[in-house]
Amino acid sequence: MHPRAGGRSRRAARRSPSEAYCAAHLRRARAFSYRSSGCGNLCWGISRGLAVIQKSVLALFAALALAGCATSGATSSAPISYPEASRPPPGPSIYDTAPHAPVHSMLIACNGGNGSNIGQIGYNGESLLYTPYIETPAGQLLRNPTEGACLSSGFGWRGEIDSGRQHNGLDLANPNGGFVYAAGDGRIRYADYRGGYGNVVEIDHGAGVRTLYAHLSEIDQRLRPGVRVSAGAPIARMGRTGNATGVHLHYEVWIDGLLVDPLHYGRPPVYISAPVAEPMPLPDPAVGTDETAPEYPPPVTLAPPTDVSLDKPVY
Repeated sequence: MHPRAGGRSRRAARRSPSEAYCAAHLRRARAFSYRSSGCGNLCWGISRGLAVIQKSVLALFAALALAGCATSGATSSAPISYPEASRPPPGPSIYDTAPHAPVHSMLIACNGGNGSNIGQIGYNGESLLYTPYIETPAGQLLRNPTEGACLSSGFGWRGEIDSGRQHNGLDLANPNGGFVYAAGDGRIRYADYRGGYGNVVEIDHGAGVRTLYAHLSEIDQRLRPGVRVSAGAPIARMGRTGNATGVHLHYEVWIDGLLVDPLHYGRPPVYISAPVAEPMPLPDPAVGTDETAPEYPPPVTLAPPTDVSLDKPVY
């Protein structure tokens, strides 16, 4: 065996698990960029033994991060510890001191109610269909889980003035942003970025009921899949991430896998009673005076004709 080859074998045998893992990733890398750090010095020596191209500046530090080299002390064989879903990061959070959700008695339409699918609007611009809670199989949910937003778009088909497309939720707008709250008790199902929805939080309330909150500017970093949240707890802030033209919350409600209208679904039943005619009062039998008795015309007596004899029949 060549002496240099034997030296390489001995060096490989002395590598820590982190070094061996880093070496395995560097074998797949086409180039390596040296940087003067603990990670760079470690991988520089390994790359020399593996004959990796050193002059190119095209190497991916993503491969080094996957190998565990992006942190100082990469030569240690201690396993990397990742936080659990329910473990919050160190330090206080603004969501600890934020107030819980207010219960809005009415929902005002934005811009005087000029939207094409916001439903019936009252004289003062309020939605006539709004009630504070949605009745669902999982219990009550907030119909407006925001910090004082107005209704900018409803559920259903939008007119040509509003893009002429189906809209699958409520748009609740507030130019100043504000907190977004959990509509009910449940567990976090999703809390991350999702394409055109932007930053999204999705909550599973049980019994086939889910709510989705989209276009958020930020999400409470402690929220992970499986984390429990209580009704009215602040979970995020309103924003315009994803495909959004203004600061608002896109709010969806799912029941048994189907989207429902958050403004119409689960409204309390309204009972309308028909007016009942009052019975006519019966006459009092004790009252029988001439003043209260009905007046009838006197009987009429007909006189017999003068030209007809009563003794003969009349034909």
